[in-house]
Order: sequence, then structure tokens, then C-alpha cells
Amino acid sequence: MRIVVIRQLLVVCMIVMGLIAFLAVVQHDRAHATSSAQSLQRELDTNPERRQAITEQARALGFDIIEVRTGPQSDEKQRALVTGGATVFTDCALPTPCPDMVVIPSSPANFKVGSPESEPKRLSSEAQQSVAIKAFAIGRYEVRVSEYLACVTAGACRHPEWLEPGGQHNIETGSGVTYKSLGSKISGADQPIVGISWEDASAYATWLKTLTGRHYRLPSEAEWEFATRAGTTTAYWWGHEPTRDGSTMACCRTCGSDEDGKGFLPVTALQANAWGLHNVHGNVWEWVADYYCESYASGPKDGTARVDSKCGEPQSSPEGLRIFRGGSCFFETQQMRAAMRLRNWPTFRNQTVGFRVARDLMP
Repeated sequence: MRIVVIRQLLVVCMIVMGLIAFLAVVQHDRAHATSSAQSLQRELDTNPERRQAITEQARALGFDIIEVRTGPQSDEKQRALVTGGATVFTDCALPTPCPDMVVIPSSPANFKVGSPESEPKRLSSEAQQSVAIKAFAIGRYEVRVSEYLACVTAGACRHPEWLEPGGQHNIETGSGVTYKSLGSKISGADQPIVGISWEDASAYATWLKTLTGRHYRLPSEAEWEFATRAGTTTAYWWGHEPTRDGSTMACCRTCGSDEDGKGFLPVTALQANAWGLHNVHGNVWEWVADYYCESYASGPKDGTARVDSKCGEPQSSPEGLRIFRGGSCFFETQQMRAAMRLRNWPTFRNQTVGFRVARDLMP
């Protein structure tokens, strides 16, 4: 009997060791694929006559080459970009500051958003579903203070809560101390804009659309999660732990950054994920386009935003709540997981909530 048990244990150990080795190969392959996508972009830029061969190589890695029209329509350029290659483009004419954008590839077959039941700190609202997401562009960074205030100056966006004329929270004239105590971490040009509502974030995207003639919008939560994961399936794009090999990877409570629980990092801080996005975990929460419904799995299967407050459940989205994702310097590690969903009213403004924009690739 003892021999049988020992044999069974040995079989189990071999299976576990095999699974660990398989996962290591998968992670290596993903890293290799991403590095190759960036290399292919460099080769395409240098040797455009090899486009057909480069296209075949990209597709073998799960990427593609897309013709993207960039810049304002009055002075547009067209560039062939490898999806997932982390190549940056912008659409505003100087001197107007405009978000840096990167192209995200189409999702692979049966890509799942949400978290598996085995993920620690998982919530019931994170039920997984398969989605098919088309290639799109998303902001490399969270929208900066300087970028949002350009919209305010143009009269197309209202002031953030911390600059609202006559407002209690105005950092120059108001009596409130919440924003004022954060000083330049709130107002610095390269800091993430905060104190803006879902409605404000949407107005900014509409202004960019009008300014450039490009289809700017807020990302859907499925797009946001897909771009955040950058080909991974772990709680954070770098793994299951909030730090990696002792290195600080994000700003949150106990993440190890200088601003944990105190302020925010510039949008360019820390390491980008494989597709070139900074601070998708931590720093500030990011508004997305969708109405909130308790069941993530009841959302659109094509990865677009849920634009109807009716959830296909016994009740509709309570009071038209909207969603933000990604966590914040002032929140715990579990709240910055890729699948974590938080909600509030579309008029809600807070010192921990900002956003990044998305853009359709076709004008």
C-alpha cells in the first residue's frame, strides 16, 4: 500500500514539475514574442521593401502590421506599425500637448478577461469570459495634467476639482486640504490628472476627437484589461506578487515606491509593460467607458464597452454607475490587480482617480 502511495506522489510531483516548466516556457515565449515585435518594427522602418516577409513573421508571433493615419487630418501622415511593438505616435499639432499612443494587437482566440477562481483576493464580479478584441490604440501614459488643462484652456473641459473656480477644493483659494496637501504631486505638468469625473474624462476624449479628427474615446474595460495584461494571465503583468525580485513595479500601499499612500508618481515613472504602457497598475485609478454590471461575464463578447445600463440580470446597473480600473497609490495591492473592477457615479471626482484615452485605428 505504501509503495502505491509513493508512486502516486511521484506521479503528482512529475505533473507539477512539468506544469511549472511549461509555464516558464510560455512566459519566455511571450517575452521573446514582444521583443521580436519591437525588432520587427525597427526592421520595417529600416527596410520597408521587406514588408511582406516582416508581415509573415509578425503574424507567426500573433501580431500584425497596420497602416495608421497619425497627426491632425489637415496634416496627416500614414505609418505602418507592428501591433504590440510599443511604437509611439501622437495626433496633435504642436504646441498643443497630446497623449502618446501605442497600438495594441487584436486578442488571440478565446482570450479571457476577468480572473480565475484560484486568484487570491478575487471578487465575484470578476467572472471570466472570452472576448474577441480588435486592434486599437491606447495612451502610453495616464493623461497628464498639462494635457488635460489644454482642454480646459480651450473651453472644452471643465476644471479639475482642485482648480474649480470658487470651489471648496481649489488648491489656491479653497478651504479644503485634501488636494492642497499634495502640492506639486497634484499640479505638476507630468503628474496624472486627478479630480475629474467620468463625464470630464469623456469630454476630454471628445475634444481630442474634434481637435484631431481621430476617433478618440475612453477604452472599454475589456480593452483596458487586455492592454494592461500585455499577453500575460497573472494578477499583474509582471507576475502574481506586487513587486518583482525586490524591485518596485507600481505605486500602491506597500508597493515600495516613495509615494505609497502619500501622493502620485509622474506618468512616465517605473517600468512599462511589454506593449509600452506605464502605470497600468497603481498610481491612479483610470475611468473606462462601461456601465458597471455585477457580472463581468455578461458584457459584450467583442470587447467593446457596455453602453446599456441594463445588465441582462434581475436589475440594471445601479444608478448608472461607471467603472474605473488599475488601483492607486492610496489603495492596497489587491486592488491594482488586472481584473479588479471598482465603480462609482459618473459625476464622482476624487484625488485618486484619473484616466487614459483610447483611439480607433481607422479615422
